[in-house]
Amino acid sequence: MKNLLLCLCVLIAVALSTAQYHNRYENVNADVIIQNERILLAYYRCVMDRGPCNKDGKNFKKVLPETLSTACGRCNPVQKLLVRKLLNGIRAKSEPRFLELLDKYDPKRTNRDALYDFLSNGV
Repeated sequence: MKNLLLCLCVLIAVALSTAQYHNRYENVNADVIIQNERILLAYYRCVMDRGPCNKDGKNFKKVLPETLSTACGRCNPVQKLLVRKLLNGIRAKSEPRFLELLDKYDPKRTNRDALYDFLSNGV
């Protein structure tokens, strides 16, 4: 019985560690954010700890370190498209801001090549 309980705990831990992000991130309109410099800058300031955060900004800020370090490893296909669109949009608008964002949330550059592959190819 003790071993069964231990196995169950391990299975639950593994399942939770590989769970995808909540689907609330799927309802964000990336085009509106990217096309509106004021909104884009507000989100940027939020995640860079340089300004206030709205609810979505706080949520992005929570998942951003893992998202960048795993190249969106826990994202579902819809979320992957959204993240790619947002990060590529930030990169197109301002390469220095994009690099500053990456350096803040992945300072050791542990997964930079995989992130660039993901942004280029969706892989």
